[in-house]
Amino acid sequence: MKSTVPGIFMLSVILLLLSTPVSLGRGSGAAAPISYSLTDGTRLTGYLSLPRDYQEGKKYPAILLIHGGMGDGANRLGRADRFLQTWPIQEHLCRRYVVFSAAYHSDYFGGPQEIESMAAALKTMAGLPQVDRARIAALGVSHGGYLALMCAGHPQIPLRIKAAASISGVVDVAAFLQHRFGGSRLAASPAVRALGWPPDKDARTRENYARLSVLTYVGNFQAPVLVIHGTQDNLVPVSQARRLKEALEQRQKVFEYLEVPTGRIGGHFIFLTSKAMWEKIDAFLKKHL
Repeated sequence: MKSTVPGIFMLSVILLLLSTPVSLGRGSGAAAPISYSLTDGTRLTGYLSLPRDYQEGKKYPAILLIHGGMGDGANRLGRADRFLQTWPIQEHLCRRYVVFSAAYHSDYFGGPQEIESMAAALKTMAGLPQVDRARIAALGVSHGGYLALMCAGHPQIPLRIKAAASISGVVDVAAFLQHRFGGSRLAASPAVRALGWPPDKDARTRENYARLSVLTYVGNFQAPVLVIHGTQDNLVPVSQARRLKEALEQRQKVFEYLEVPTGRIGGHFIFLTSKAMWEKIDAFLKKHL
């Protein structure tokens, strides 16, 4: 895909917004690193922000915040600490809730270490003295949106959450890989190397990709779900959200859905640009937490 001047400008703005630090003093949501471990010894660090009116000894509703990108690399743009510092998160979530911005380890998109990372993050978060463990929601963007949905339905998640919100999230990993890479470039995908290709090659590959698909777990959803997507998202196509909407309707699950009109440039980054999206999220969390 050829670069355009508007595309370069939008990317520059996004990079600036994601990398600009926000003051996290005590009065504006204190951020503290908290570590947790996977069974193989991998140590991850999440970041805790307390609400601006925090009172010692009181328990608060809480958000498990899940960044996009891939995993826990130290130089990744979307890592847990920087995502927590973006202005929409500070303005809309950190004012009212305990927010735990979780790290996750990724061997490949949707792999078992990601799910284990979410289980460990939720367990750690629920044990914090500031958190009302009966009022926890998961909210993520892009890859994080996928993991937020997995927190609502995957059988290896030990804690029942109260709500889940996916923004620009992946739903069907096989369809996403085909869209994102396509053709000969699929060989570059760690998931393809681990699981095989095409997804319907044989019973084993079908099972592999079904295990990675949110659609497999919709029947397990007990918490209300919010699905938000840009209409012309050119990274994660809106067809992903529409397939999830159809599955939620078929299963008669409680959910809310919003498509945000966008152009192709910046369509994946509505969490930075859409006022309507944040109004929807604010109302959803207020209703269910």
